[in-house]
Amino acid sequence: MITIKLALIVSNILFSSQGTRANRRYIHAGVQYQPSQITVCCFAGGVVLEGSENRWQENQLLAALPEKERSRLIPQLEILTLFAKETLYEAADELNYVYFPLDCIVVLISSVESKATVEVGLIGNEGLVGAPILMGAKHSTNQALILTEGKALRLPAAAIRKEAKRSSRMREIILNYANALMAQSAQLAACHRYHTPQARLARLLLMIDDRMQSPELRVTQDLLASLLGTRRATVTEAARQIQNSQLIQSVRGRIRLLDRKGLEKAACSCYAIISSQQLETKARPEIS
Repeated sequence: MITIKLALIVSNILFSSQGTRANRRYIHAGVQYQPSQITVCCFAGGVVLEGSENRWQENQLLAALPEKERSRLIPQLEILTLFAKETLYEAADELNYVYFPLDCIVVLISSVESKATVEVGLIGNEGLVGAPILMGAKHSTNQALILTEGKALRLPAAAIRKEAKRSSRMREIILNYANALMAQSAQLAACHRYHTPQARLARLLLMIDDRMQSPELRVTQDLLASLLGTRRATVTEAARQIQNSQLIQSVRGRIRLLDRKGLEKAACSCYAIISSQQLETKARPEIS
């Protein structure tokens, strides 16, 4: 039997985002193949498990864990396909899972009003979403939004708490990353207060590019405006100025970097600071 996963169709839209990933309902479709016919049976349930035995190598934190500790986590990992603009957590949601991105990018967003938002963190395969769980947090303080689609490994919060208590090395690796993420958030707070929209947009594009496995970013200017905490018209003008300098190519929600070195010069100093902090705290594989 071949098992596939489909999100429930809401208002005739496949993968419609009704609630967060944590409370989304799914349909499991079991397909029995015979030469003469195909029988499909569907039933409601949780998340379909795909093969995740080797995919953990694509996440730097999981790869850095001691083999003994990692071997206890692997059977509990679920591999998910996450879609752009899907929400893992909303602010104040209960933290029931942590997510280890493989090739997707997650952006942490803080808001003070329904339409007043700003980015406070960017997470790729160098880290995990939900690190505050190991510092005693039970609820999310930010929205965690999928910026670029891809796959991630999901682990129950109870499982990572249990293993972190058993292993001081595992606790050290994850808390070290959590500290770097907090430093990133602090730097972004200063960035949004003191730097120009053009410099901040260049910095954001570089940070995304560092975590992407594709040469082209698909993102709307409306979303960029919400991440930078500014008006869409401001982002449009900033993107136009950067494009006129032949640093990027931006066409209908698709952005391609043409001159990365030039973009680094156009970016504010926060990019270099955040990159340096990330390099210093980068998790490295355990040597057996």
